[in-house]
Amino acid sequence: MGTRFNAILPGLDYDEGDRVFLLIKREISRIEGKLSRFRRESDISEMNRAAFHQDCMLDDELYDIMKACLFGNEITSGAFDITLRPLMEYWKNNQNVSVPNDNWDNLRCSLGMQQIELSEAGKSIRYNSANLEVDLGGFGKGYALEKINEILVNLKVKCAFISFGESSVLAKGEHPAGGPWKIGINDYLKPGKSVYRFEINDGSVSTSSNFFLTDHGTLKNHMHVIDPFTGIPVEQCISVSVMAPSPVLAEMLSTAFLVMSDEKIFEVLDQYDDLEVIKINYESGKTRLKLYDKINT
Repeated sequence: MGTRFNAILPGLDYDEGDRVFLLIKREISRIEGKLSRFRRESDISEMNRAAFHQDCMLDDELYDIMKACLFGNEITSGAFDITLRPLMEYWKNNQNVSVPNDNWDNLRCSLGMQQIELSEAGKSIRYNSANLEVDLGGFGKGYALEKINEILVNLKVKCAFISFGESSVLAKGEHPAGGPWKIGINDYLKPGKSVYRFEINDGSVSTSSNFFLTDHGTLKNHMHVIDPFTGIPVEQCISVSVMAPSPVLAEMLSTAFLVMSDEKIFEVLDQYDDLEVIKINYESGKTRLKLYDKINT
């Protein structure tokens, strides 16, 4: 999935740990083969090629995945949107354009989750726009963690720590030293130091951002986070981390909260009792952290 993968499996002997790890690795490979848009033979690639021209039949798993994405779009009032890849490509190829042109406006109007028709009766999908291209980059790692957790539960593994590049993390059971797992969120202006720490048992933390750290130690916006309401990349260097029992929910919300107003974020928090959210803004050259909870409402 284009990132490092690490698994810590305390309490298992070498042979059992190796068996569990191989099962996890096999499941990750299966999911990538199904959901990666970079693989021409993947289910997502085949769906993207066919769904505008005809009703595209989905297996139960892919149907449930698309249904979950539509649910994520609904609860975030449209902020979670898996159809924006063409806009990312537009801005990648037009970095020096300050005023969008008619091609951009036509493209923006042709995208959005409202262009997807999902049929429960036929387990099929249809695109209403030729420009539509589903990209599950803001969903796939969370889904993989959900499936990994199922493996751990089935094998009665009580304690584990699973990480995709430190941006999507699953913590199961207690830390071997006792108590919850402690997951630090890196302060990119002070490498090696944490700006915040989650404490978690049996849950997940997902972090989304729109920047990277250059070799010179500065933050650079790579302009890949598109605001679905404007069609324009988010310019401020920000990151959002969400702790939730469900890795899929954490993944979708961390992506959506990058573009949502405080008011809309609190509306989502009001629907759940077990979320913890932080947003970090680096735009001023300082680390500005905001913790979202229901008390702040």
